[in-house]
Amino acid sequence: MQVEGTQGILQASGFVLDSSSGFGDSYKLDLGNGWLVSAYCSFEGNPFAGKVERNAYKDVDVQLHDMIGTSHLCNTEDALEENLQEIINTLRYNSDDDKILQCPKCNIRYVCSNTPTIGQKWDSYLSCSGMQIVARGQDNGVICDGVSEKLAAVVTY
Repeated sequence: MQVEGTQGILQASGFVLDSSSGFGDSYKLDLGNGWLVSAYCSFEGNPFAGKVERNAYKDVDVQLHDMIGTSHLCNTEDALEENLQEIINTLRYNSDDDKILQCPKCNIRYVCSNTPTIGQKWDSYLSCSGMQIVARGQDNGVICDGVSEKLAAVVTY
């Protein structure tokens, strides 16, 4: 995915560049209902080895801001252009009635996508953002262990 073409697609849909790093660029879109959509574009290459191609993106990950809900992953410019409006509409629908994004167990926190890294053999899932270890030893535990099955964790285009 070329940076220039991808930027054009995102900007045509109302996204603006929010921030850049050695790993990629982040764009945002205000939905007008109190929610933002984030589109994170990962640079091609390995930033840890100092070999990043800043003229190309590996993929674009579109989610509600703060990585809430489903991760919509576009791997080509064509896929981004063909599906971006549908993705925005889906995220707007989910954010208009955000109960679908809330943890089914605690009903307080939002669910976030959890995806396996290379070599791990489990499926992606949406879990409560409270799923954090709160102690060590015999007293270890989590704030909440809610997992949502209302939405897909990752949708790839």
